[in-house]
Amino acid sequence: MFEPENSLEALMQAAARDANIVPAFYRALLETELYILTPEAPMKPGRRRSLKFQEEINVATVDFQNMRWHPTFTSKKRIYDYIKQPEVCLGAAARNLFEMLPDSNFWLNPLSECQKPLPATEIALLMSGKFFGMATKSAR
Repeated sequence: MFEPENSLEALMQAAARDANIVPAFYRALLETELYILTPEAPMKPGRRRSLKFQEEINVATVDFQNMRWHPTFTSKKRIYDYIKQPEVCLGAAARNLFEMLPDSNFWLNPLSECQKPLPATEIALLMSGKFFGMATKSAR
């Protein structure tokens, strides 16, 4: 059984059951730290570092339904549920990740009981704020 590690995971789980919670989930998502796998980034084990200005990094991708996705995780536990070997990852606010990797598809917690594909089109709506306008109108 899936046990939420943080408030975003609790909202994600609740939004799957109740469409009225979806806007709150998306608002929280944009501000929450997410983790992506960056296998070739130079990093010492157990350490943290900041990206340098305009630093290029390779971000892991997986193929699913004829599309490329960045496996993205809502907590460190979800990373270790997904991979079995230590891997370098980057943590950043979702909004910043989405800006850093425009037109990308993200897959929250792949292979988890609580997962969510985020296609680039959906992310573009979130980042533009248009989704929240639509959600408000449909809730009336």
